[in-house]
Amino acid sequence: MIERSDSLQQLAESVGLLVEWTGSDDRRQSLSETRQRRMLDCLGWPAADDKAVAASLARWRARHHPVAFDQLPPLLIADQHRPFPVPVAEAGECGFAVRLESGETLDGHLDAGGQLPAIHEIGYHRVSFLTGRGDDSVTRLLAVTPARCFTLSDIADERGEARPSYWGVAAQLYGLRRDGDGGIGGLAALDELCSAVAQAGADAVAISPVHALFAAHPERFSPYSPSSRLFHNVWHASPESLFDDEILDRARAPFVESMTRQESLALIDWPASARLKLAMLERLFQYVEHDESALEWRSRLVAFRRDGGEGLERHCRFEVLQAHADEADWRQWPEEWRDPDSEAVEAFAEQHREAITFAVFLQWLVAAGLERVQQNARRAGMAVGLIADLAVGVDPAGSQAWSDPAELHRGLSVGSPPDAFNAHGQNWGVAAFSPEGLVDSGYRGFLAMLRASLAHAGGLRIDHVLGLSRLWLVPEGESSQQGAYLRYPLDDLLRLVSLESWRHRAIVIGEDLGTVEDGLRDTLADRGVLGMSVMWFEREGDAFLPAGSWREGTMATTSTHDLPTVAGWWLENDLQWRDRLGLLAEDETLAELRQARGEERRRLATVCGLGVDTDTSQPLGSGAVEVNDVIDAALAHVARTPTPLALFPLEDLLGLLEQANLPGTLDEHPNWRRRLPVPAPQALETRTVRQRLTRIDRIRRGDRS
Repeated sequence: MIERSDSLQQLAESVGLLVEWTGSDDRRQSLSETRQRRMLDCLGWPAADDKAVAASLARWRARHHPVAFDQLPPLLIADQHRPFPVPVAEAGECGFAVRLESGETLDGHLDAGGQLPAIHEIGYHRVSFLTGRGDDSVTRLLAVTPARCFTLSDIADERGEARPSYWGVAAQLYGLRRDGDGGIGGLAALDELCSAVAQAGADAVAISPVHALFAAHPERFSPYSPSSRLFHNVWHASPESLFDDEILDRARAPFVESMTRQESLALIDWPASARLKLAMLERLFQYVEHDESALEWRSRLVAFRRDGGEGLERHCRFEVLQAHADEADWRQWPEEWRDPDSEAVEAFAEQHREAITFAVFLQWLVAAGLERVQQNARRAGMAVGLIADLAVGVDPAGSQAWSDPAELHRGLSVGSPPDAFNAHGQNWGVAAFSPEGLVDSGYRGFLAMLRASLAHAGGLRIDHVLGLSRLWLVPEGESSQQGAYLRYPLDDLLRLVSLESWRHRAIVIGEDLGTVEDGLRDTLADRGVLGMSVMWFEREGDAFLPAGSWREGTMATTSTHDLPTVAGWWLENDLQWRDRLGLLAEDETLAELRQARGEERRRLATVCGLGVDTDTSQPLGSGAVEVNDVIDAALAHVARTPTPLALFPLEDLLGLLEQANLPGTLDEHPNWRRRLPVPAPQALETRTVRQRLTRIDRIRRGDRS
C-alpha cells in the first residue's frame, strides 16, 4: 500500500508541483508536505488527508488518460512531418478525416499504435475521428506546428544577406515626446522614432508593453500589471494615423492649454494626462459617431468591432462597468456583474451602448496606429520593425480575469522564490494562466494573447520566458516564501509560439535572466527563441566578457528597464537611489558598494578598451574617464558581439542618468513616469548621438574594429 507521503508526492508531481528544485545558490530546495497540501488545495486538487489525495489522484488520471475520443481536449498539438499519437486508449485503426486550412481533405485510418499520419502543412486544421458507432464522429482542432520559430536567419535569407547582424533601439513608449501628445507618449511619436532610426540603419524598435491597462483608473499605470494582454493601452492612441489636422484641431480645441501644460512636465502625471487625452478622444468620437461626413470612419469602426468578436465586446463592457462600479476590483462588484454572461451585464450594455462603442473606438485607434507604425517601419527598410513586449501575467482585478476566469489561476499570484538577490522572494501581484485552464479552453487565451501582440509587430519579447516552463506561484495573502514552482506544458506552449511566429513572420526573444533551469536555454534555442545577453551580466567570474565571447543565440543589449543606464551605473546613481530609499541589504553599506563599483568600473573600462591602467587593483573613480566616452565604448562593445541582434536603449544612446524602473519600489521612485527630455528625432540629431548611431551601424554591418 502506498504510504501517505508517497501518494501525496505522486499527486504533487502529477499536478506539476516541483517537490525539489535547485535554488540560485545551487543548493537543493524541497517543498514540505504542509506546503504541498496547501498548494494542491489552491490548485484545485484537495489533499488534506489520504482520502482526498486518493480522490484527486483518481481524477487526475481520468483527466490525463482519456478512454474515448469525446474526452479529448479541444486542441490537439502535433509536430509537422511527424505522426501524431492520439492519446486515447485503444485508438488503433480508427478512421479519421482531416480538413486542412488550405481546403484539402486527408482521410484514412490511424495505424495499429493509434497514430495519425504525418501532416506536412502547418496551421490549424480540423480532424474528425470516426468512433465506430454508426455515423458518429468526434471533431477537434489540430495544430500542426513547425520545428522552430521564424528567425533572423530566415529574414537574412530572404534579403540575400550572408548572416544576420541587425541592430535597433529599445524605447519606453510612454516616455516619448511629441507636440500634442498631452503628456503621454503615443504612436505618432513612435512612428517618428522609427523613421529617424531607420534612416540611421536600424532594423528594429523594441517597445514597452502596450497591453490594456485600466482606462477608468489611470493611477494603475505599470505596463507589466495589465488589465488584459488581449487588447491595447488606449492612452497610447494617436488619432493622427486616421484623421486629418482639421478634425483633430476641432477635437483638441478645448484642451490645448491643459495638454500643453502636461507636455512640459519631466515626469508623467498619469491621472491628469490620461483623463485629458480621453476627454479629447471622446470629442473626436462624437464626430465619428454622429457627423454625416464621417460615414467611412463609422464603417471601418463597425468592421473592427465585428472582427473583434466576443472578446473585444467583453473587454469594452468591462471598461464601462468598471467606470460605473463603486469598487475597481470586479471581485468586489455585485454578484450579477461578476458574470460577463449575466442578464444584468447584458442590460447594462444596452443602457450604455454609446460608452461601450467609445471603448471600441479607442481600441480601434490603437490597433490602426500600431499597424501604420509597423507598415511605415518596413517601408523604411527595417528588417524587423516593431518588437512588442509580452508581460508575464495580468492584474487579477482586470478585464482578462473577469472575461474568462477559468483560464487563470484564482487566488495565486506570480513571483519568485527567495534567492541570492532577494532574501524574501518577490510577489508580483499578477495572475497567470492555469495549465488545466489552457488545455480545457484549447489554449484560447494564450493564442489570443500571442496574436494580439504579433498582429502589428515583426517580433515579440516574452518577459520572464522561464514561465513557459515553470512559475513560482504564491497563495493570496501569504508571503513569497510560502509559494511553490508549478510546471507548465513547455513543449506545447513552444509549439504554439513557433506556429504563431511563422504565421506572423515574426521573431521571438525570451527574457531568460535570473535562475534558469538546466537545459532550458538549449530548449529555447532549438525552438529558435533568442535569449537575452545584458552587458552587466555577461561575465566570467568577476571579469566582463570580451565582445567576441558573448553567446551567439541571443539579443545583446547594454541594459534593461529594471537596471541602471550606463551613465547611471558609472556615476553610481543606482547605488545612491538604493541607499536613499533604504534598499540596501543588512550586510551592505554604501561605502562598501562604492568600493566594489570602483573595481567593476576598472573591469568594464578594460574590456571596452578605455585605456585605463590594468596593472593595479585599486578602484577606478567615476571621474577617471569622461562618462560620454564610457557610453560610446559600452555601445560599441555590445555592437561588436556576434549576436544576430543588438538593441540599444534610448536612455543609453542619449546618455541619460535615470532608469525607467527601480525594482522593489512603488511610489518611492518615479517608475514608468520618466519622459525623454526632447522629442526623439530632435535628440537623435545631436552630434554626439549621430556619431553613436553611425558607429553602431558601421560595426554591425561588418567593420568590428
